[in-house]
Amino acid sequence: MDSDCLKQRINERAAEIVRLHARIHSTLSDRNKNPDKRREWEKACAEFHARYDRLAFSGGYGGALERISSGVPEAMEAAICFLEVRPYFFRSGYMFKDILRRCRRAPLSSDQRTRLKTIEERVAAWRERKLAKKRESQE
Repeated sequence: MDSDCLKQRINERAAEIVRLHARIHSTLSDRNKNPDKRREWEKACAEFHARYDRLAFSGGYGGALERISSGVPEAMEAAICFLEVRPYFFRSGYMFKDILRRCRRAPLSSDQRTRLKTIEERVAAWRERKLAKKRESQE
């Protein structure tokens, strides 16, 4: 699968995670009103948890970090694409940090190494903006 298709898939899956997570929250406040409402909330929770691993990362997030460290080509490309897209969903920030850390030490192709360098530059720029904003608010 080429990078553009993989990135589109990451975005689609992230949107589905956001939808499933929102469904949990939309049923949360009514869960104690009656047994049907409780079942609806439980169903939303069960679906979220059943689908999260497969949606969060190509090939499933469970074992993904090991696949990246081992240099599995599909996992390497999925990891670089994930870092480039930087999707936003429940726990994606933690995933981003873990995947970035693993990619730094993983066997990458020259193209992937160049792309990782660009990602690292974007992260450094983001951190600098964050620190500058913090300094401004302290003045």
